[in-house]
Amino acid sequence: MNFDLIIVGQGLAGSLLAWRLLQRGVSVLVVDNGHRNASSRAAAGLINPVTGMRLVKTRGVEQLLPAALDCYAELEQQFGVKLYHAKPMLRLFASEREVEAWQKRYADPDYASWLGERLTSAELPAGIKGPLGGYIQPQSGYLDTNLLMCTLRHWLQQQGAWLESEIDYAEIEPHTDGVCWRDVSAQRLVFCEGYRVMDNPWFGWLPLQPAKGEILTLKPDRQPFELMVNAGKWLIPLHDGNWRLGASYDREHFDEETSEEERERLLASLNELLIDPHELELISHRAGVRSGTRDKMPLMGVHPEQSPLFSFNGFGSKGSLLIPWHGERMADYLLEGRPLPDTVDIARYQTLCH
Repeated sequence: MNFDLIIVGQGLAGSLLAWRLLQRGVSVLVVDNGHRNASSRAAAGLINPVTGMRLVKTRGVEQLLPAALDCYAELEQQFGVKLYHAKPMLRLFASEREVEAWQKRYADPDYASWLGERLTSAELPAGIKGPLGGYIQPQSGYLDTNLLMCTLRHWLQQQGAWLESEIDYAEIEPHTDGVCWRDVSAQRLVFCEGYRVMDNPWFGWLPLQPAKGEILTLKPDRQPFELMVNAGKWLIPLHDGNWRLGASYDREHFDEETSEEERERLLASLNELLIDPHELELISHRAGVRSGTRDKMPLMGVHPEQSPLFSFNGFGSKGSLLIPWHGERMADYLLEGRPLPDTVDIARYQTLCH
């Protein structure tokens, strides 16, 4: 079998890159083990443009957010499914220091469209716990990552562009004219493996900073509120009436196994978000490993010595926001030779290759 390009991994990055490339007339084969190791499977899909205790905008968000919204709207129209759910986020203040950070940002014209007015504790929605009050972040929401990946997997199968298989690196043979894997030949191969690129014999030198995260899906015993709530841990009212609660950060254990201890920690965090959590039914408990990076920027580009091999990884916990715009840049790079932004090109770490 001959293809223009092989993509290894059908998480969110591999799914959206494959979709874009096929739209542009490229023959693609996506090889995936059935999402068994995709961190996107356990992701909340949260789009939150302003993060951290210092309330910092994501770099390039003025480009990233419109690209993401356009991408998900285009997918929704093509496949007739609802993927992106716009929801304002209520950010609760955890300390006077955070109040001061909000005051500083709120006075900055560059943040005018990203931060809402402060709410006192008395002005918070009923049932929300916040002694110092909080504020509204208007341009936020969540992506249904599981529905997106399942929808695209079915579509890729219909296109003859998807194969379920484990990848044995020893079976990948790059050469001057392309790359071979088993009985498949292609001009190029793109690894979209997330944190598992650490084990990749060609790209294992890339400076990932992975972090395991666990999230819960809960069935509430009350009418859900409309806002997402964030106070270190976040609570998302889903479109089906359930809640999603997360997320933990574990920088020592890189596996997809859930932990009873972490589940209890997450459930206890509801006491910081809600005045009276009541009884909640646990629907699901999932874990995944985020592929964060040293400089908080993606890892994209060609291997410095093996020209048929490429990386499209390192989107961390902001994949739903970052991947659509960067996927367009990756497609331009692969098909038209347009240079990648220096901030994401793995050439910035080339000295680590040896």
